[in-house]
Amino acid sequence: MGQLLALPALLIVFLCSLFNWFSTFLGSTLVYLVNDHNHKLNEIALGSSSGIMIAATFFSLLMPAIDLLEGQPKYFLGFLPVAFMVGAIFVGLMDRYLPHEHLLTHETEGRSSHFSRAKLLMLAMTLHNIPEGLAVGVAFANPNPEARIAALILSIGIGIQNFPEGLAISLPMHQAGTSKFKAMMYGQYSAMVEVPAALLGYLAATVFNSILPYALAFAGGAMLFVVVEELIPESKKNDATILGSLTCMVGFIIMMALDILLG
Repeated sequence: MGQLLALPALLIVFLCSLFNWFSTFLGSTLVYLVNDHNHKLNEIALGSSSGIMIAATFFSLLMPAIDLLEGQPKYFLGFLPVAFMVGAIFVGLMDRYLPHEHLLTHETEGRSSHFSRAKLLMLAMTLHNIPEGLAVGVAFANPNPEARIAALILSIGIGIQNFPEGLAISLPMHQAGTSKFKAMMYGQYSAMVEVPAALLGYLAATVFNSILPYALAFAGGAMLFVVVEELIPESKKNDATILGSLTCMVGFIIMMALDILLG
């Protein structure tokens, strides 16, 4: 890990975002191996992703943001909740106006379009992946060595949750009538946006270094909005079980363990 962190930060951001995309691709290939109507797998995939993203928001984004403002006047800290809420509103507006379709219910949202169901599903997860990419890029803009470790933990956590998420994208697509190959390809396409989003987040937070704590809070708000708006509700659509809730807790514990072991 030390050798990786010794690389130029922009290169680390690029490599981490590539890893996150590849993890999604591997997960999407599982569409070839699972039962077409296994809704419990969707519940597990989305539940665990929720837990990891909630933990990542706290351990890898909000805590470093607070640490950066240590010793500053209290009113500087007071702007963190504002930045957090702006991040949530930003993704909320994209959710409202960009055309997309929910994974399990197939409800369409946003402006009307002539896109196919597969493309609308892919747009839904692309919308989800933009905050993840931004979060990784912004986290690595913090020059503090301990913050770099937190950023790496964040990237690992997102990579872990992208694996089941890849299946959570491709399986509903196949269930909706898309071929397995197309479902797999659309599943991994949605994660490609993480690469430019991560690079953009890093460059913006580096150029405007004074806003870094607020950029971290913004990314945290954007990620948490996705969890509350998309992942948790979707994990409970088909089965009235506690499987989604339990796997959410497991995902949180995985991320917390990474923070303890590596941090």
